[in-house]
Amino acid sequence: SRLLKTELDTVAARLHAEAEIPKAAVVSGDFLDVAQSVEQQELALLSASRLAQRARRLQIALSRVSDGEYGVCSECEAAIPPKRLLVVPDATTCVTCQERLEQIGLAS
Repeated sequence: SRLLKTELDTVAARLHAEAEIPKAAVVSGDFLDVAQSVEQQELALLSASRLAQRARRLQIALSRVSDGEYGVCSECEAAIPPKRLLVVPDATTCVTCQERLEQIGLAS
């Protein structure tokens, strides 16, 4: 639970920091400058989106802790190995089920 909260705090801080980065308003400049500015803004939005998704997964993991479901595979109900939870604290599936979901294209 502490690891999840720490990770969530880290992700939230990164999201806040990225929100503070001013978006460049290109009023004038050549085409390359405009294209680079747009590309940087798109990359920043993609990064923020990924961070927001990660934060949501961590919040779900914390609620699973509260519900007594943390560390239990949501697919097969087997225990998720502690080593996996150390590497992927927001994991909701065991490795076997995760691989199966990835093979059929349902993994998140």
